[in-house]
Amino acid sequence: MTTHPMNPVRSEQGVALIIVLLLLAVMAGLTTGLTLNGQTEIAMAHNETYYARTRAAAEAGMNRAVEQIIGDTTTDLIGTKAIPNIGNGPIALGEEYWYSFQLLDDDDPLLYGGDELSDDQLAAMGADKDPPAPENNNPDVDTNSRMVLRATGFGPRGTTVTIARILMRDTIAAIPGMNINPAILVNGDLDLDGNSLVVNGKKGNVHANGDIRGGDTDGEMGTGITGDVTATGDIDDNIDPGGLKAGGMPVMPVPEIKAEDYLGIATHKLTSTGAKLVRTGPGVPGTWAACSGSGALKCPTQWTWNGTTSTWSADGAMPTSGVTKSTYYVEGNAEVHGTGKSTGFTEISIVAEGSLKITGNGKFKPGNDSKMQFVTNGDFELGGTADVNDPLDMDGQIMVREQMHIYGNSKFQGRVMVEDRDSEANACSVSAVAGCRRGSSKLSDNNLSGNMTVTYNGQLGGMDVPDVPLKYTNIISGWIEQ
Repeated sequence: MTTHPMNPVRSEQGVALIIVLLLLAVMAGLTTGLTLNGQTEIAMAHNETYYARTRAAAEAGMNRAVEQIIGDTTTDLIGTKAIPNIGNGPIALGEEYWYSFQLLDDDDPLLYGGDELSDDQLAAMGADKDPPAPENNNPDVDTNSRMVLRATGFGPRGTTVTIARILMRDTIAAIPGMNINPAILVNGDLDLDGNSLVVNGKKGNVHANGDIRGGDTDGEMGTGITGDVTATGDIDDNIDPGGLKAGGMPVMPVPEIKAEDYLGIATHKLTSTGAKLVRTGPGVPGTWAACSGSGALKCPTQWTWNGTTSTWSADGAMPTSGVTKSTYYVEGNAEVHGTGKSTGFTEISIVAEGSLKITGNGKFKPGNDSKMQFVTNGDFELGGTADVNDPLDMDGQIMVREQMHIYGNSKFQGRVMVEDRDSEANACSVSAVAGCRRGSSKLSDNNLSGNMTVTYNGQLGGMDVPDVPLKYTNIISGWIEQ
């Protein structure tokens, strides 16, 4: 047999080794790529974790600051720039995470990378004030009562997250995008009944921390409201104001309403024992004497006491004891019917520890320089043709701790605030705490109806009462990522 030797050039010996080496190289590359990709994913996951936890730290700081700010009514935050009880930070959450606070004027260049704002931007910042109060690029001088609350969270590897919210302070809280200081502010649900209801003026706005319902389902309600109608809840479709209509809005805080806070402005006291007293000395509780004779101690006429119902009632012209103005502090319920002058206005105010009812055709304007018209620890009714609308633009205030009904052909110029306290829990027989209601509850809901007219031009400032510390109402609004 003839054999042929193998040509070494054409030999395939070693190919398998080369293929295996190539495959190993490819596998090594894939493994390295997958390893690097896995490390990148792990690093990204760590970064996301750091960010999420750092943001949670910032939000925790923000929530803590907001809780303290909303609950504090005695600190002028605009002046102190310090968050009550907790300072401005930094505050550690552990070894890895911590947060800090800042309260800055809204035109502080620190908020804008060190750049000052233009004149137009500064003017826009104060455009919602009445009169307008433009800002000034000075972080130490605030003109529009608006600050920015910043909370910054800090985490590992230099992770930081800064969030900010708008802090506003006014007698009535402000909401960006709408007029502040509404004519009607109710801390609960509000019913609007009757097409003849009118709320007008420069600040003829209505807000409820709840739902706003319209009782007339056949037509459009609220057409007489020239301003905004807003609520934290829902607003009936048939309510049609002249301005903004918006549900789901932020809460407008209503300050706690207590008759005893206004004892300092009273000129007369109608007691729970049926006695009539006249103030003879300033302060709270002040010095009082039994009324008698004539002159400064003359008794106010027309007031009668019903011990069975714990009610003081007045009917008639009601002279004011020889003084121009009178403010009556009533230790019980008060009812006034047909009281007032046939021409001009009677300058009297009533502060009641019980419920208060005003009907008939009286004409009133505030009997004190604090412009408190009616204050009650219980319920409030204003009806008939009572006229509390001064054509000379004299705004007054109605402040109600429980519920209110305003109806009939009555008129009022000023603002109405209703705290909407639970009637059962607010009874003195149950709670016996400051601000509790003497006597029985009269109402269970809040209602504006009939041909009622409320006119408010926003002239009222703070609720400044002698011998009572000034209270600040703050609201936190908006959310800013930085």
